[in-house]
Amino acid sequence: MSVEASYPDLRGKAALVSGGADGIGRATVTMLARQGVRTGFIDIARDAGEALAAALMAEGLDVAFEHADLRDVDAARDAAEMLKTRLGPVSMLVNNAGHDERHSFASITPAYWDDRFAVNLRPMMVLAQAVAPGMAALGGGSIINLGSTSWMKGATDLIAYATAKSAVLGFTRSLARELGPDGVRVNCVTPGWVMTRRQRSEHMSAERWAKAQAQQAIKGAIEPEDVAAMILFLCSGASRMCTGQNFIVDAGTV
Repeated sequence: MSVEASYPDLRGKAALVSGGADGIGRATVTMLARQGVRTGFIDIARDAGEALAAALMAEGLDVAFEHADLRDVDAARDAAEMLKTRLGPVSMLVNNAGHDERHSFASITPAYWDDRFAVNLRPMMVLAQAVAPGMAALGGGSIINLGSTSWMKGATDLIAYATAKSAVLGFTRSLARELGPDGVRVNCVTPGWVMTRRQRSEHMSAERWAKAQAQQAIKGAIEPEDVAAMILFLCSGASRMCTGQNFIVDAGTV
């Protein structure tokens, strides 16, 4: 389990996290809120989102949840606006939402291909557009886009997902140039095989675990909190001169 650092400069600021109800997003929302950040998150999973928000608010933390399917551009924009109204100007955006649904190359239709990009890439642009003007008005901010090592490893049965995730790095580098003059930093965090609840329940096997451990330089499970710890660093002023970069959290696999 990662050791959580303290970033006093984050206290009192506002953050928006997409896909915040479970996995890496859940860990990020929780860790940001416990740093004193006014934390808003969006997720398609209404029950899980409401439960997380209620649990964190019971701790006395300032958290707000909006339900939306981020494939719906208008719904994504409306959710972002609702959270900005509730929490104030957003200085941190974590573009975490995505889904690594398995699929064979032969089965892909144009509609499915477009849908995977609508899930894994397009919301990053939509939400960045929603918060960038406010960040500029604040004098700066931080946008973190979640990638995946799947494209680096040439993973099979994931070609649409892997292609979308490879594009996240190009989006990050270009957006860093676009927003740098406004003091907005843009970085990519690229996780390896993270032991979220869904990964453990749907994709874990003794054979796959043994293969992963053989490939990792550091042995053991990569937890959602390990990725969230890197995200928090990139949100904070401790990373003030980091932008346009890709930070890999994979225990030394790729």
